[in-house]
Amino acid sequence: MTRILVAEFLLANAEASRTASISMLNEATAMLNAVVADITRVPNTAVTVLLSAGTNSLSAPLPDVQIIPGELRAETLPHILCGVENQSPYDAVLLIAPECDGVLVSLLKAIQEDSSLQIHSLNLNWQLAGIFADKRATDSWLRQHQIATIPTKTINHGTAETLRSRVTSTSDSTNDLYAVLKPRDGAGADGVRIVPFGRDAFQELPPQQSDNDQWLLQPFLPGVACSVGFIGGGQRGPTTILPPARQNIVTDGGALSYRGGQIPCESEIRARITPIAEQLATAFGPFDGYVGADLIVDLSVAATSKASVRVVEVNPRLCTSYVGYRMLTKDNLGAWMLQENTGHEIRWRSEAVQFSTI
Repeated sequence: MTRILVAEFLLANAEASRTASISMLNEATAMLNAVVADITRVPNTAVTVLLSAGTNSLSAPLPDVQIIPGELRAETLPHILCGVENQSPYDAVLLIAPECDGVLVSLLKAIQEDSSLQIHSLNLNWQLAGIFADKRATDSWLRQHQIATIPTKTINHGTAETLRSRVTSTSDSTNDLYAVLKPRDGAGADGVRIVPFGRDAFQELPPQQSDNDQWLLQPFLPGVACSVGFIGGGQRGPTTILPPARQNIVTDGGALSYRGGQIPCESEIRARITPIAEQLATAFGPFDGYVGADLIVDLSVAATSKASVRVVEVNPRLCTSYVGYRMLTKDNLGAWMLQENTGHEIRWRSEAVQFSTI
């Protein structure tokens, strides 16, 4: 029997829950419900879910799922995992947490760096997660691995606030008049805005002046917003590349929000994304858990062009698209998360599915 602890940070940390946006809480709840339901169905597993006291985020009671109250923080996690007299009640732990404010990295480091915890971490290693939690470091990592991405520059808080105060018109017909402003360590679409900032002005920005710059600016490029998921095979098998998805991104007064999407996306888009996804999988190397990548696909240029597909960012944790993937498959993705899939490939349904975070 494999005993697994599953914890979602926003739902297992009362303070984080109070300050999180509704959209982030909706995504957190959707991910937790989906992955717990799947892992529970894997034979010979016992699942425990950590939730803040008074929180009930599971959509329906699941048989054989134990819920324990607690507060998920880097300093409390080793104590939760150690159990009584250092006899851990768990064999593995899956953490779902945002990259912002160093939350995910601190939690993973607390597990993976503690030699006294003989527990399998079902997450990316904390060093690589740290790179992807920093969008500037991600930009450098992508370029190092010769993976096409978007030109990126960092700016300070004062400049970011000035840009955020500008009114964004949706009547302009050219993308050259705009840029995308985002937190350097943001998660999802939280804090991401389209701001008036011409392409020429972007190119004239100086290189980063200080490593304290906590905002990024990128040209607003044309294209279809997409994503692709990866489930690691650890040391036991290859990385599984999931079908590319089309994202539903809504813009309201310049602010962006993610509302789910469609899996799989159209065949022409899939064909363009596949080689980039294979590049990413190779660059990741062996890993445990789930990783997602956001991409922009420009169908107005040739498929062979470097501008055809660009990686926007890499999400070093379970993503909301998992909700859609589990709807599309005839199999239980929990078996792949636990590397209990006995080596066969995932069977996908022929029809596309729509999924939402609302």
